[in-house]
Amino acid sequence: MPHPTQQMVGDIVAMTDPVVRNVAITTCYRDLALAVADVVGRRDVNWLAFGAWASGTAGRAIRGEGLPIDWGTSRAVAEGNRTIIADVAPRFVRWLDEVARAGGPSRTALEVALGDAIFETTPELADALVAYQTAVELRELTGDAPADEEADQALAELMLLGNVKVAAHEQHIADDLIDDAMPLGGLFGRITTRFVEVITPDGPLDVCRDVPLPSYLGGLKYPSVLAHLTRDDLCELAERFDHAPDGEVIESRATTWECYDERMGYIFCFFRAFARDARYFDVPAEFLR
Repeated sequence: MPHPTQQMVGDIVAMTDPVVRNVAITTCYRDLALAVADVVGRRDVNWLAFGAWASGTAGRAIRGEGLPIDWGTSRAVAEGNRTIIADVAPRFVRWLDEVARAGGPSRTALEVALGDAIFETTPELADALVAYQTAVELRELTGDAPADEEADQALAELMLLGNVKVAAHEQHIADDLIDDAMPLGGLFGRITTRFVEVITPDGPLDVCRDVPLPSYLGGLKYPSVLAHLTRDDLCELAERFDHAPDGEVIESRATTWECYDERMGYIFCFFRAFARDARYFDVPAEFLR
């Protein structure tokens, strides 16, 4: 499908009404997610699909819904919503532009895209696209649904690696904005965290509780191919964010959303659990109006 253009992203970022802009951002994430899925496949959820649901969730706070006290929280969330898409989307669009020019995904197309100056300050986003491209190349060898479990695991781990790399980057951007959303920090930050929810196809999740078993897995914590992580770079990220590579059930709750490492520990577990939940490609209508 045609993907959003740089001009479209710029126009969205320039919108002044935060509620209208949020709907446009969510729609843009949805469209980019589908365009990236056309390249890398839909067997695994890409970061942009998660991003569409996260933006839709942010829309509730932007509208002031569910906030105990709005001491600038809705404004800060709206600014975070705008800032992150302004940073992340142009890099994905740059890659998709090159894929379209080349007539399909190729290592050369990726290298041309990554040669653009916009990637000079975003090495983690470049790493994410390399992981996605490597998944594309593996999928071309094995097909959309590899019969070989080892190949299927390699695909799943590459996509998870790409997703976590994007998250690690954008959560650094979010740090100052989250501080603004929780201006008093400390106890107030912990209290405010109690009202942070992540909307999922299974309903809202409380980030102060461990990521629950996703319904699509029928009682499993993670897809079987992600039960035991094997890639060194992925295991290093797991350990960095206090997450168990071997699939042991450990705490994933983030009781202080201001803390980068706590957020990333939750996000890592969340991405791993919902990695193959195809429902993420269907964004709720309520997010788009």
